[in-house]
Amino acid sequence: MLGAFQSALAELTASPALCRAVRADPAILTARFDLTPREAERLRGIVASKGMEANCILYRANRLAPVALNCPDLCRAMGPALLEEAFTAYWEAERRTDVHFLVETDRFCRFLSGRRDLPEGVRAALDREHAIVVARLAASRSQAGIPAFRIRAPLAAAAS
Repeated sequence: MLGAFQSALAELTASPALCRAVRADPAILTARFDLTPREAERLRGIVASKGMEANCILYRANRLAPVALNCPDLCRAMGPALLEEAFTAYWEAERRTDVHFLVETDRFCRFLSGRRDLPEGVRAALDREHAIVVARLAASRSQAGIPAFRIRAPLAAAAS
């Protein structure tokens, strides 16, 4: 059961929306996860605490930082509203994280590349900065001895 508790806590930390839902209806915990009554009670307490909001903020900051540092022009071009919407969609779709900043940035760029509704200026910034990220990632992997055939080109370049 510990695995279910840990999975539930990880999902809650990654999703402020799930935390709000559980606050409104605690039965969601036992319906969604195979928890003991004690584990469910502990998670209800965690979700209700002020510290949970901080956990969610830290989780999101750790996922945002790689993109903000590696793709600053993309972030500026997107603006706050589109950036928040895109990251929320990305985090909901891609729960798996990577502590390697370039890998996480590459994955976000690939996710964003699949969107057809991006304004032209955003698309241009995405293509330009994603190409730089892929080149840096290739150099990083080359230094680590990872074969070149395992390095994927940016989607924009692959489509050309």
